[in-house]
Amino acid sequence: MKRILILAALTASLVAGAQVPVRDITLNKEGETMQVDMTVDLAKIDPDRNAAVILTPVLFNGADSVHLRPVGVYSRGRYIHYARTVRDSEPFADGDLKYFERDMPDAVAYHDEVPFQEWMDGALLRVDELGEGCCGKAKYFQEGVELAQWVNPIPPKPEPIRFVPEYVYVHPEASTITKEQSISGQAYVVFAAGKSVVDTTYRDNRSELRKIRNTIDSVRVDPDRTITRVLLKGYSSPDGRYSSNEKLAKDRTESILAYVRSLYPLPEELFVPESVAENWEGLRAAVDSSDLASREKILELIDSDIDADLKESRLKSRFPKEYKKLSTQVFPLLRRTDYNVSFTVRSYTTAEDVRRMMRERPRNLSISEFFLAAQGLEPGTAAFNDVFAMAARVYPDDPVANINAANAAMSLGNLPVAERYLEKAGDSAKARYAKGVFAALKENFAEAKQYFSSAELSGVKEASAARKLVESIIAQREEYPDLFE
Repeated sequence: MKRILILAALTASLVAGAQVPVRDITLNKEGETMQVDMTVDLAKIDPDRNAAVILTPVLFNGADSVHLRPVGVYSRGRYIHYARTVRDSEPFADGDLKYFERDMPDAVAYHDEVPFQEWMDGALLRVDELGEGCCGKAKYFQEGVELAQWVNPIPPKPEPIRFVPEYVYVHPEASTITKEQSISGQAYVVFAAGKSVVDTTYRDNRSELRKIRNTIDSVRVDPDRTITRVLLKGYSSPDGRYSSNEKLAKDRTESILAYVRSLYPLPEELFVPESVAENWEGLRAAVDSSDLASREKILELIDSDIDADLKESRLKSRFPKEYKKLSTQVFPLLRRTDYNVSFTVRSYTTAEDVRRMMRERPRNLSISEFFLAAQGLEPGTAAFNDVFAMAARVYPDDPVANINAANAAMSLGNLPVAERYLEKAGDSAKARYAKGVFAALKENFAEAKQYFSSAELSGVKEASAARKLVESIIAQREEYPDLFE
């Protein structure tokens, strides 16, 4: 793993007058050492009498540096002084880097190594020159120029690319018409056998009738709501003749409606009665969810197209045990009255009004009005996110409300809640973008890429950058898998 950048093939100028070419430089990291190899041409070095020229390679990087083994060339007089001082019979033996001028080689194959340190990543090499006179006194010093640089051939591992989402909230179109809403429920008003007159004291009728009254009252007390219809739909059970049940269901529904109408000063045309002679649909649902032994055969009979009276007769004769159980446990629940109170709500045009309604009567607000409430709030704050969470509670099946609520939940890191919202977000371009964000936050980047690509093709401008980001993440994970282990 070697990579050497030669900055220049320079010649060190010796004050003594010689030129020292430095060539064939190699900087190499082997294991935990930094090695320096080069050739230094000494042929023209001519130190002054009683002087020496000492060349010192230096590795440096900013304020950090290390000096390597020097190369010394000594004149005759300086050599004699050195020999006397050191008292070494062979002061310039093979392998030493001190050379007597008369015997020096034309070129030196230089090698040295030092322990590698972190600062050496990107270190430069220079050769300093010292002129040394008699008695070891310095005559001059010249700092060398940059000759080479060591560059790590294995670049450091990059920082993992993180997915930072940009949330795209859906701005619903403001409604230009009056908002229409409704509240529904079921009441089980019991009548005496064969009777159709409401008796408020019979069984639990007072409580059941109160359900209808409370629903109407909840609308009437709100000055911003106007009732447009009160619908009652009565059902009879399948036991007995169809013609009798048909009349009974109609008469009982109208009787309950008359009772309710008498309590309120509302236009008579707002009250609408409907009736179903025999509640076979309700019976089928009850049988389908039961553990009756003959469940499948009874369902087959219920689904048949035969006359209702014949159907009830065969049910009774073919499945007597099951019929008895149904007549006591299920038929009473089939005799019910569904009610629906429809009303309009005035529009709110300021964020202040909308926020007040959020505190007092959030169900008066439309999806677009909830979005209005978020304007001016800092995205990601609790107040901002609460707006969209409440919109989804009021409109649990609305795709726009669920997309925005999912974005708010994801921005808080609440992915389980976001996932539930996204299940009802639909398949619009911005829904697909939000699902891409969710997938990316779950680190399912291949899936996220598919969602972002689809949203991009459908015109979501933020999807392009998101797609490119996850592509970068995918590529990095393929190149550096150990970053993510």
